[in-house]
Amino acid sequence: MGMKMNVSHVYLLLLLALLQITAPSSAQNTDSNETASVSSPADLVYRTVPSVVTVAVGKPAEFSCGVPKASPNLTFIFYGSHGNYTLTCPDGHLEYIPQALYGSCYIKNEESLAMWTLKGTSFSDNGSIVVCHQPMNPYAPVAVLHVYDSGFHHATLIGCVIGAFFGVLLVAALFFVTLQRSESLQKCFRGKETEDDMTWIVED
Repeated sequence: MGMKMNVSHVYLLLLLALLQITAPSSAQNTDSNETASVSSPADLVYRTVPSVVTVAVGKPAEFSCGVPKASPNLTFIFYGSHGNYTLTCPDGHLEYIPQALYGSCYIKNEESLAMWTLKGTSFSDNGSIVVCHQPMNPYAPVAVLHVYDSGFHHATLIGCVIGAFFGVLLVAALFFVTLQRSESLQKCFRGKETEDDMTWIVED
């Protein structure tokens, strides 16, 4: 009888030990499931990836980055010659930044989007970089801004030089005509006539 009791106690202890071993493992599985639900692999993607933008000087430029709405957090950083600016979505909103730079976040078509807009580019903006980063995602897409000269500014400069040249000619011509018609100006430029220059006729 005592032997049977000892065997039953052993079985009971083994059962308790088995339950203690399996309990932590089930808790760990629960935690991993919760982590997976918070940031599942399906949500760790970029639906909109910023792309390289090439524009003529003076034209606007836009960069966009988007992630699934289920995991809407992202950081969009603008690295420019006038400073670095960080836009944090989904609630970020930046404006009144030098160089007409504007940052905004919004939700569209089940996507959390961040956008940088440069309303007017200059040569100093050439080579500006944007970096998009989603938490828990090791991949961070990068894009570059290329600004080129379309020839418009050279044409404007040549036009200004030609216009200035003809303007000077026009002013000179008007001054010459006015000088020809104005006796007072002629006397001013000629100076006073001396008595030696005058011819007297004496009659006997």
